[in-house]
Amino acid sequence: RPRPRPPPPHPGNPRRWRSDRRLGAMAQEGDKRVEEYKTLWGARILWPADIPDNMCQVAVEQAQKALEEAGKQEKEGQKVAEKLKKHFDENYGPYWHVTVGKNFGCHAVHEKQRFVYFYIDQFAFMIYKAQ
Repeated sequence: RPRPRPPPPHPGNPRRWRSDRRLGAMAQEGDKRVEEYKTLWGARILWPADIPDNMCQVAVEQAQKALEEAGKQEKEGQKVAEKLKKHFDENYGPYWHVTVGKNFGCHAVHEKQRFVYFYIDQFAFMIYKAQ
């Protein structure tokens, strides 16, 4: 059974994410909302994740594997993102987008049930599918 999802912060307004946010309050167009993270599989995941649990687990495990291979260096972020994108495109169909880094901002529109944002150590990962 699919998990119920909370409504978006404002109707018609896509979510906005920043990787350098700390846990706690977040201001969005005058409203305050608390970001909640859950620690699963060795990653802090923005919760609720808009992706099936099995895909979320695969994302975290593949990200950990790619980070280990890259030596956890920020300059290798592009290679880590490429490995994750290739894995998701091959296993879940094309049009996946992956952002990896310590400080980035993004505004993205994604398919339902195809978005996850998480941290492993100091690295933020944003993975979503959009055509």
